[in-house]
Amino acid sequence: MKIIEIPAKLPMYLFVRAEELVDDTFGEGMFFKQTWDSSIHQWIALEEGYYNEELVGYCSAQIKQEGLLGILKTSVVHPDRQRHGIGDAMVKHRVKWLQEQNVQTIKSYAWFMDGRVPAQKMLMNNDFKPLDDIRGYWSSDHNAGFPCRICGSNCKCVARIFEYEK
Repeated sequence: MKIIEIPAKLPMYLFVRAEELVDDTFGEGMFFKQTWDSSIHQWIALEEGYYNEELVGYCSAQIKQEGLLGILKTSVVHPDRQRHGIGDAMVKHRVKWLQEQNVQTIKSYAWFMDGRVPAQKMLMNNDFKPLDDIRGYWSSDHNAGFPCRICGSNCKCVARIFEYEK
């Protein structure tokens, strides 16, 4: 598996697959919403397929507060490739990249789904500690133009806040 930063000279089918993967998981338009924000850095995870490389994951990170705070943003693994270490590799890749950018604090905001936080074990295995839960955390990201996959245009989803401690 390899993780490469977007934009890169990628075949169009990989961009289309990344868009489908992100939008199917988080809501229509969320992939391109991230590409419009120059402070968000994006990567895709690729594996060698039968005919060509297959997109198996997408992740992003953001640097805020004049370079002091790094945030692990969106992370999604193709449903057929979950539980194969891809999400873990993407966490490690982004933490290393943020450390190379000399951020002082690294945080991640994980989504509650069906009463649980699917990313919690993976984040904790990578030295992230849970800090707090915030209801409606993504309400400013999801609106009529970018509806939440679960709540629609008025997102009330809960985020669990994690901080990297190493």
